[in-house]
Amino acid sequence: MVSNRHILSILIIIGILFSGLFAGNTGKIMGKITDKQSKEPLIGVNVIIKGTTLGTATDANGSYYILQIPPGNYELETSYIGYHTVTVKGVRVKVDLTQQVNIQMESKAIECPTIVVTADQLMVQKDITSTRKVTSKREMESTPGFESTSDLFRLHGGTTIDVGSQAIQFGDGTQLQVRDESMKDIHVRGGRGGEILFMVDGMPVTHPIYGGRDVLDLNVVDIEEMELLTGAFNAEYGQAQSGVVNITTRSGGDKFEGGIEYKSSELGLFCDSYDMQYSSLYIGGPEPITSSLLPKLGVKIPGRINFFIPGNGNLSDTEYNNHRKRDTISVLGLNIKEKQNNTGNLNAKLNWQISNQLKMILSYHGSWKGWSKFEWLWKNYSDHTAEYSRSNQNFNFRINHTLSKSTFYNVNMGYLSVDYNASLEGRSPPDFWFFLKDSVFYDYRTYINNFSEPPDYITSFALASGKDPYGFFDKYSYETLWRDDFTRTFTIKGDLTSQINPEHLIKTGIELQYNDIQYIDIQDGGVKLSNYGNHVFKNEREFTAPNGPYKEFGQNRWVFDSYPIMGSYYLQDKFEKETLIINAGIRADWFMPGPTIMESGWKKQWEDATGLKADWSWIKYKISPRFGISFPISIHTVIFFSYGHFNQLPELQFYYRDPYTGGFTGNPHLDFEQTILYEFGFTHELVQNWAIDVKSYTKDISNQVGTTRLLAALGLPVDLYDNKGYGRARGLEFELTKRYSNYYSGKLTYTVQWANGYSSSAFEDYIRSVTDFPNPIRERRLDWDVRNQIILQAIIAS
Repeated sequence: MVSNRHILSILIIIGILFSGLFAGNTGKIMGKITDKQSKEPLIGVNVIIKGTTLGTATDANGSYYILQIPPGNYELETSYIGYHTVTVKGVRVKVDLTQQVNIQMESKAIECPTIVVTADQLMVQKDITSTRKVTSKREMESTPGFESTSDLFRLHGGTTIDVGSQAIQFGDGTQLQVRDESMKDIHVRGGRGGEILFMVDGMPVTHPIYGGRDVLDLNVVDIEEMELLTGAFNAEYGQAQSGVVNITTRSGGDKFEGGIEYKSSELGLFCDSYDMQYSSLYIGGPEPITSSLLPKLGVKIPGRINFFIPGNGNLSDTEYNNHRKRDTISVLGLNIKEKQNNTGNLNAKLNWQISNQLKMILSYHGSWKGWSKFEWLWKNYSDHTAEYSRSNQNFNFRINHTLSKSTFYNVNMGYLSVDYNASLEGRSPPDFWFFLKDSVFYDYRTYINNFSEPPDYITSFALASGKDPYGFFDKYSYETLWRDDFTRTFTIKGDLTSQINPEHLIKTGIELQYNDIQYIDIQDGGVKLSNYGNHVFKNEREFTAPNGPYKEFGQNRWVFDSYPIMGSYYLQDKFEKETLIINAGIRADWFMPGPTIMESGWKKQWEDATGLKADWSWIKYKISPRFGISFPISIHTVIFFSYGHFNQLPELQFYYRDPYTGGFTGNPHLDFEQTILYEFGFTHELVQNWAIDVKSYTKDISNQVGTTRLLAALGLPVDLYDNKGYGRARGLEFELTKRYSNYYSGKLTYTVQWANGYSSSAFEDYIRSVTDFPNPIRERRLDWDVRNQIILQAIIAS
């Protein structure tokens, strides 16, 4: 039998041969250059972007285009024999969009000074065929409270952030943790949480286990531009039903730069604060070893290398301070007292421009987070609750090769690791238990090393859990959660982009991703023995040993190692005319669950637990068509329509939760969840610096994950994940924008939305089953259905 790793090797070779998917983080400038007097096109005009190596020349029609431009503001310079040089300032380039700059050149026969013009700053982007919100570095820096990528969702209509707990609490003090406590649900246009694709410099950084949730949460000092796509986005983006967050990070320039910032709210001069301490720093510029040191030694490296290194830290007690005892954090020899929520980021980016045709980029993103939560039931004894930590390491290596002025390709290789832990002061499940033998109490490790027969008596110091007269947990209660997850994701991506003629821009590619997932989740190991543990320590009936460590402990426990492989292929065409833009594409996604669920022992246990047939397929796939069309009625008005199918895998935990202990059980039969989206948009520049946007959307959501309760051969209740959920979302968005002028700028957004469905999460059916609450017979409002939402932003600056 061919192993999973052999399959991976074959797929990687195929990916290298045929290139791959690399979601765009560059834009395009195009236009036409004519003689100012005769209006005739000028052939062979040199067009360059100052401060870069990018440039081109006009064709027989006087037309030109420049590809692969990172987002930002540029100066465009044109030169031609017999004509005055023209410099166009303030040309704004956005990711995946086209900036049109038409230029008229003056003959040298006409005396005039150096010609410098400013690009038209139109508020209508004519080639947008779906909703996208672009936020530049300058806009982020000028927005109060904008410190990390998650703050993006607070600025735009149709998005809500669920601040509720990611755990289900039981009356005996135990809990069922749904997912990582720091993974907040972000709802976009009525969708569930976890339906967003997060991209950093073209590579996905979503959580390997929990799907569309960001694990890096970069700081604003590291970001050049962010865009939020909430409409029918192009076929190059996949594994997302509700939206895409596309982040372009900063690169070092030709001059050294640096900065440092510190903020604190601990003084509390004007109101109560969260005792926040925030600091950040950055440094960037030419890489000093290759630019200065090596040339002095007679060693010359081709091209130029620039670097950019930012870092930041943030400590806060949050809006709900649990007032538990705080430890200290050691940073560069300094001991800092931690707070309830502690985060840190360190990033680095190295750009090597070897030649005008070849460029390499190496980047690193590291983030660390440690926190404890606030729960009302534990408010008197918060020191008895668990603490959490998560660290992420992300490395990316990218090669960009330009074959001609109209064709280039990228190859991108990435590594992402997520290490997540949770426990009460580092105690593992056995650390709560004591074993009595011959009138002597032993801890777990001492007992199993010295005795093979059951103890005379077994107890846990957390078993005395109780509540005070007011319903809060007392001093004998403890959270005994144990989480130890470690995931690694290896990704190879690339793309081939070609402007085959002035009207058609073709992009195509393939993506391959291999995951190594180690998941340990023991929710109640400090207060309950497993069925296997009851057999070992209490001589109860024999039961199969569950997977993973600490087999004797925990009724709610899931342990699995899995090695899924997933990938995709897409083909996209952007057709551009003066009064018509079409984005059309198709995407294929596939998923191989891997060997874990194909083993005969796992299948038999699953069949015994569920009473169903383990006849799932070794591969799953979906096809997703996308289409968008835009009609620029004038330079001040544009309308568009878009349509698309958006397929996304359920959270991988829903496939692999093992069937050895009952309770929630994974279901390898699960199919892709699907959203079908229709969108209409209208944008109009009312007067100079004022514009209005109107968007309407309809979403039909099917195959949502829920649960069904079964009672099968093992006699244990099993809650099996299934694809029975359905939802719908309808909405209108109105946005009035005032661009900066006369010392102020602002934005007013109003959203009216209807979000209906049969359940608000994959766990709602379970809650109904344990509370004997009937299942709904028709759609109803979902938990995050915010019917009316108003967001006002106003900035006054000189």
